[in-house]
Amino acid sequence: MVRRLTAIMFTDMVGYTALMQENELRAKSHRDRQRAVLEPLVESRGGDVLQFYGDGTLSAFPSAVEAVRAAVDVQRELASDPPVPMRIGIHLGDVVHDEHGVFGDGVNVAARVQALATPGSVLVTAKIADELKNHPDLPLASVGEAHFKNVLEPMGVYAVDVPGLDVPSRSVLADVRPKSRRSVAVLPFANMSSDPENEFFADGITEEIINALTRVEGLQVTARTSSFAFKGTHRDVRGIADQLGVNTVLEGSVRRAGNRVRITAQLIDARDGYHLFSEVYDRSLEDIFATQDEISIQIVRELRRHLTPDEGRSAGDLGGAEAVPPVPVAEHGRLVPSHTHDPEAYTEYLKGRFHWNRWTPEDAYLAISHFERSAEMDPTCALAFSGLANVYTFMASIGQMPADDAYPRAAAFARHALELEPEAGEGHLSLGAVQFFYDWDFEGAERNLAEAVRRIPGSAEARHIYSLYLKAVGRYEESVEQMRLAVRLDPLSLPMNYALAVACLAAGDLDAAATQARRALELDPGFRPAVELTGFLHVHRGDAAAALEAWRRLPELTGDPFVGAALIGFALGRLGRRDEAEAMLRLLDERAAAHPELNLRMDYAMLHWGLGDLDETFRQLEAAVDERMGVVVFLATSPNWAPIRSDPRFRALVDRVGIPVARQVAAT
Repeated sequence: MVRRLTAIMFTDMVGYTALMQENELRAKSHRDRQRAVLEPLVESRGGDVLQFYGDGTLSAFPSAVEAVRAAVDVQRELASDPPVPMRIGIHLGDVVHDEHGVFGDGVNVAARVQALATPGSVLVTAKIADELKNHPDLPLASVGEAHFKNVLEPMGVYAVDVPGLDVPSRSVLADVRPKSRRSVAVLPFANMSSDPENEFFADGITEEIINALTRVEGLQVTARTSSFAFKGTHRDVRGIADQLGVNTVLEGSVRRAGNRVRITAQLIDARDGYHLFSEVYDRSLEDIFATQDEISIQIVRELRRHLTPDEGRSAGDLGGAEAVPPVPVAEHGRLVPSHTHDPEAYTEYLKGRFHWNRWTPEDAYLAISHFERSAEMDPTCALAFSGLANVYTFMASIGQMPADDAYPRAAAFARHALELEPEAGEGHLSLGAVQFFYDWDFEGAERNLAEAVRRIPGSAEARHIYSLYLKAVGRYEESVEQMRLAVRLDPLSLPMNYALAVACLAAGDLDAAATQARRALELDPGFRPAVELTGFLHVHRGDAAAALEAWRRLPELTGDPFVGAALIGFALGRLGRRDEAEAMLRLLDERAAAHPELNLRMDYAMLHWGLGDLDETFRQLEAAVDERMGVVVFLATSPNWAPIRSDPRFRALVDRVGIPVARQVAAT
C-alpha cells in the first residue's frame, strides 16, 4: 500500500441508463466507443485507467497537467460522429494505492466534481487550477464554490475553457450550496398603502425585522442587500431560497392608514413550500416595535419547533454547538427594544434609512436631514444618532466631507447613541469605525468592533468592518474568515464580494482574489471597484499591459472621463510610456480643479509612483496622513504598496499611523 499525490479523473456517460431502456444495442455501442477512445488517450498522457464501471471510468495520473490534457483529448474525440456525451471531473489529492486500486478523500472529491459537470465539459478543482497557472493553452473559467458532503471547507471549481468543450454556468453549483437549517431570508414587505410614499415604511419594517434576527446567535439571516435584490420580482420562493442558501423565507405586506398599521407575515419552508406560520397584525403605530418583536420571536420559535437536534447542527451555521438557536432577548426581555414612543420621530428615521440605503452622496445628505429631524422630535431615540454616525463616516471615507469635520461628528453621534442604548451593537460598530479610520485608537477600535460582532453576529456589515480592521493590522487569515462569513450572510452584495477579494489579495492568495473579483463582476460587469481590483491583480502578476487594458474601461463604465486617470497613468508609467502618463497627470489636475471637494492625494501618489517620482509619491502620502484620510490605515499591509515598504520614508508614515503589528509587517 502506497500513499502519493495523484490526479484522479472520473468520467461518466450522460443518459446511459435511459438509452439502455430505449435501445440496448445503441447504448452498448456508445459504451464501447467510450472505452476504445479513452484508454489509449489516457495512456498516451502517462495515465492509467484503473477501473471501468458501467458507463464510467476512474483513471489516475502522476501529472495534473497531463490529466487535463487527456480529458480535453477525450472530449474532443467523443464530440465527433457518433457523439458520446460525457462528463469529466478531475481533482489532485493525496490517495492510497494498493492492489485493488486507489481510494481516499481525493477519489471521493473527484467523483463529486464529475457529477457537477455538464455534457462535453471538463471540471477541475482549485488544486488542479493551481497546477495550470503557467499553461496558457489550458485556460479556466470559474464555475464557483462547491460545498461537498464531509468536506469542511468550500472548494473552488473551474471549467476548462478551450474550443470544443462546454463551459457550464455558475448555476450548476446551486444544488450544492450549503443551506444552513437555521436560516431565513426576509423579503421586502410589499407596500399595500394607498400612498406610494409609504414604501419607505414597508422597507423600514422589513429592515428592522432583519436587524432583530441578526441578534440571534446561530441563526443565519440573509442581509438586507441580498434580500432586497428580489424587491418587485415575482420569483418562486424556493428559487430565491436556493440562490440565497436558506431554508426558510419570510414574506409579507404592510398597510398604513393614519396611526394604524396592518402587517401580514408568512414564514415559508423552502423545502416544500408550506407555511410554517401566517399571521395578520393590526396595531397602532405606537406599538410598532412590539409588533416587530412579536414577529421576530415567532420566527425563531417556529424554526426551533420544526428542527430536530440533529438538524440544528450544521458545519455551515454561524453559531456554536447549540442544537437549535434559543430565543435571545435584549433588555426588558425583547429582541426589538422600544427605540421611541413618538411615531413621527420613527417615521423620519425610516425615511432617513430609505435614503441611506441608496449609498449615493446626494441621498446621504437627504438621510442626514431626516435623521436630524428624528433626533429633534425625540432626543432619546438612539436610532437617529446611530444613523447620523454612519452617514458622516461614509461621507468622510469617500472624500465627500472633510475628515476633520465629519469624523468627529460621527464619533460624537456614536457615543451619544451608546449612552442612550448601551446594549446596541450598531452603536459599538459606528464608534469602532471612527476610532479605526480617524482616531487611530486601534485598541478601542478592536474592542468596539469585536463587541459589535458579538452583539449582532448575523450582521454582514459588522463582520465587514471588523475584517477591514483585521486586514489593516496584518491578521490576514482572520480577515478572510470574517469576510467569508459576511458573504455567506449577504451573497448578492457587490461590496461584500469585492471586500472578500481584497482580503484574499492581502493574504497573498491571488487566485482566490481573482475568483472573487470575477464573482463580483458576474453580479455586475460594470462594478467599478472590481474592475480596479482586476487591474491590480494583473500588476501583482507582472503584467502592466493587462492592467492598463482593464483600467481603460473605467471612464466608459462610469461615463466620467476623469475616473481612472490615476490608475491608467500608473500603468502607462510602468510601461515606459511617459508622455501618455503625464497626459493622465494633467487630466487628474483637471479633475481636482473641477471637484475641489474630493481628496485625491492617493490618486496623485499612485500616478507619481508609476512615473518613478518617489519624492512626489511620498509628499502626497505624507499629506494623506496629515489629512487623516481613512485609507492610510491600510498602508502597511496593502500589497499595492509592498515594493516601497523598505523605504525609510514609508516606515516613518506607518509609525505615524501607529498600528504596532502593521509596523512589523511593513518592516518585512
